[in-house]
Amino acid sequence: MLKLPLKITSFARKNGLPWLSTTPFVDNHQALLIHRPYQVTTFKIHSKPHTSVHYWCGNCSSHDLSKFTFLDTLDGKKLICARCEEAAIRAGLPSSDELLGHHAHKGKVIAVQTCSHNHT
Repeated sequence: MLKLPLKITSFARKNGLPWLSTTPFVDNHQALLIHRPYQVTTFKIHSKPHTSVHYWCGNCSSHDLSKFTFLDTLDGKKLICARCEEAAIRAGLPSSDELLGHHAHKGKVIAVQTCSHNHT
């Protein structure tokens, strides 16, 4: 299984158990995109372990570990976060295409106004 090193902050080291490495992709079951992890830390909240995952795009998620799937291959059903991809490459990490050995589709989520009421 392919793993990449993660960033470790002093906050994570002091307040939780920071992961040293993980797979290059994370599927948060409550999200639309596959993200690239930047930092992963396990914290104890109300005597239960919770995992906090920070992504290269700037987003983060915190849940029990059952809400995440850590992946080194993709099935193509979800898009890879384009912002994560840009930031990871800028930081010197290999592209998703290089990691997978083939093209991986990237995308983004945008907000769309669905009501017809305009404030003036």
